Amino acid sequence: MAKALNGKGVKLTDINICNYVSLNNEITIKDIAEGLDRAFRHKFPENENQPFDAIVHSTGMLVLRSWLTNYGAAVGANKRLARLKHLIGLAPATWGSPQAHKGRTWLGALVKGNRKLGPDFLDAGDRVLEGLELGSSFTWYLAHADLLGPKPYYGKGPDTPFVTVFIGNTPYDGLSSVANDPGTDGTVRWAGCGLNTRKITIDLTRMPTGPDGLPSDRATISPWAQDRLDIPMIPVDGKNHSTLIAEPDDTMIGLLADFLKVGEEDAESYESWLKRAQEFGSHALPKMLVNPGKGSAGLDGEVKNFFGHVFGEKPDELMEGWQQFVVHAVDERGDGIGDYMIDVLAKDKDGNWGDFKDMSTDVHAYGPDSSFRCFHVRLPQGSSEGKIPLKVRINASTGTDLMAYQGYGSEVKVLGAKAEPVELEITDLGNGNGTLFRPFTTTLIEIVLNREPVPFDKESRILNWLPQLSDN
Repeated sequence: MAKALNGKGVKLTDINICNYVSLNNEITIKDIAEGLDRAFRHKFPENENQPFDAIVHSTGMLVLRSWLTNYGAAVGANKRLARLKHLIGLAPATWGSPQAHKGRTWLGALVKGNRKLGPDFLDAGDRVLEGLELGSSFTWYLAHADLLGPKPYYGKGPDTPFVTVFIGNTPYDGLSSVANDPGTDGTVRWAGCGLNTRKITIDLTRMPTGPDGLPSDRATISPWAQDRLDIPMIPVDGKNHSTLIAEPDDTMIGLLADFLKVGEEDAESYESWLKRAQEFGSHALPKMLVNPGKGSAGLDGEVKNFFGHVFGEKPDELMEGWQQFVVHAVDERGDGIGDYMIDVLAKDKDGNWGDFKDMSTDVHAYGPDSSFRCFHVRLPQGSSEGKIPLKVRINASTGTDLMAYQGYGSEVKVLGAKAEPVELEITDLGNGNGTLFRPFTTTLIEIVLNREPVPFDKESRILNWLPQLSDN
């Protein structure tokens, strides 16, 4: 990458490459981010505010974003934000990787673990892998800080960095192909690399309230803010997670060299540059729209037939794309709900509600906390037009008959393993503010339910009054 950029006029003397410990079971991504800050202070002791550009690959995106937020300062006072001028993500693990939870197995330790004798022998980096796991609490809260905060971390002005993301449209081949999952570059999901995201809140408590403490709708979605950068993924034809940087595309390198000039006087605007980048990516996009099945690159034989069976009868029909949903279920006090179910229903032409079978999903529950779940969805054509009437169906269980979750949707429901779920229409989220579906993005969904002692209409068995002592 350094040599390729040098060929486009970027000075090699300006490129510093770092290495960091990731295979120690006690080290977190936040720790590495602070290690980065220490390295900055020792590398450039004369000027702690020296501006710089960053090019990151895979986990590096989470390290850099964590470095920006660890400072804890508001956007206008965050010196780290003002210091970073350009951020280039190459196959970034913006929302983690489907491979991360596999790394904690013994096989993962043997293949990827630290083999140097010592206290970290065969460590596979448990804490880093936890942060990289699909639906992790780390990526959930990080996104609330830099992607969904009241002020944009990645805006259009000079006080925040310009950001772009490139990813290959091809999974691994050869022996490495055993790691492939549909909709990925072999390691990172196409829908989980860009930085365009929104949050849907489904508040089924007795009295829904917004962040301002005022009454709100039961289903709301955050807007695409006008002052935030549009940061979609730009696909690169014929590249996978590794070859994207090992054998970089020459046109991509030219775009990166031009991107590093955005914001300079008389330079191309970000909007103009993004238009050119998306035109470049449009040639790679069709491969990413192929249904996982007979025509899916990187899949062969029985594996190909398996995905054809899972994802429907028309594996060769082009899709609208892939989307990722990260769902977090909590009670009204903010405590996680570990045992819950969520389904999406659609209304057919006869007006009947049924399972939205076109929306095939792959669900992963976050290992340390199952209240976080990640849904990988393939979108059939027309999904994002907002014309399909949709309804969400939710059920949850406390695991004890002393407590129950209660949901207020179209009807008030006491939820549980033997109870009917609560349902809520979500066709129009926030007065026309948006549809549930947007290809090649990650959408956050927070579900809020009441958790109350049983029974609801009298003293519960959890706490009740003792008989009063008589005067005698």
